[in-house]
Amino acid sequence: MKLGLSLYTFGADIHAGKMNVFDAIRKAAEIGCDGVEIIAEQHIPGWPNPSLDDLTAIRELVASLDMEIFCFSCYFGKNIRSDRPQTWEELIHNAKRMIALTAYLGARVMRPAFNAEPVGELIDFVNAVLPALEKYGVIWGVELHAPHPPAYYQEALETVDSPWFRLVPDFSCWQGPNAPGQIQTNPLSTFEPLLKYTVHCHAKAHMFDAAGEEPNTPYKELLGMLADHGFKGSIAGEYEGWFINDLPSEQPARTLFNLLERYGR
Repeated sequence: MKLGLSLYTFGADIHAGKMNVFDAIRKAAEIGCDGVEIIAEQHIPGWPNPSLDDLTAIRELVASLDMEIFCFSCYFGKNIRSDRPQTWEELIHNAKRMIALTAYLGARVMRPAFNAEPVGELIDFVNAVLPALEKYGVIWGVELHAPHPPAYYQEALETVDSPWFRLVPDFSCWQGPNAPGQIQTNPLSTFEPLLKYTVHCHAKAHMFDAAGEEPNTPYKELLGMLADHGFKGSIAGEYEGWFINDLPSEQPARTLFNLLERYGR
């Protein structure tokens, strides 16, 4: 499996203006990452109308550092206009644009944040853009995140039944009850049926103990299950603790990546 970091991990310094997307990419390479995950709204200059120059510079920098962009994360909100919700046709048009941008950046997976309730709407949405996903060679990775139960997207995955529609599990679904915002825990056995759909993972972390472990997240067990399954995809560490702890980004980023390497190599 390939290990890296979401640039969200550097959120404290990025939001403080101490680091930009290029700095974060270089720091990830210095730490030893195989790749990174980029979030459109937070990291792409000029978003939602980025220049090709900036996109090319990001793509070329990542390649020059012998890394890859694991995943391009973006948002498919219905309410991005101030006057009315987007029409179905506008949603589809925007999705196809995001698919093309993902391919231009060289990312294999696109993770759209979309309020998929009911799930049937997600099925219709994905089916409508499957030809574009196949054309550009991009996988739509739907993110499974707490508080949704592990089986939340299983019906959609089985119904669409396409290699271009897969799962991005977030480790928050298996965090212990003391994790920030956690209201329920799920047994590790619920990860097993999802492994065959998993293409990329978000390795969530909020804090670390003196040994560099995330005390609320069973990293050893989750990464072990992925390894036993023969997982060949990517895992992006995602540190959210900068909401809680006022620390320079590099320290938790290194701790998190070391944790991934401890159990994922």
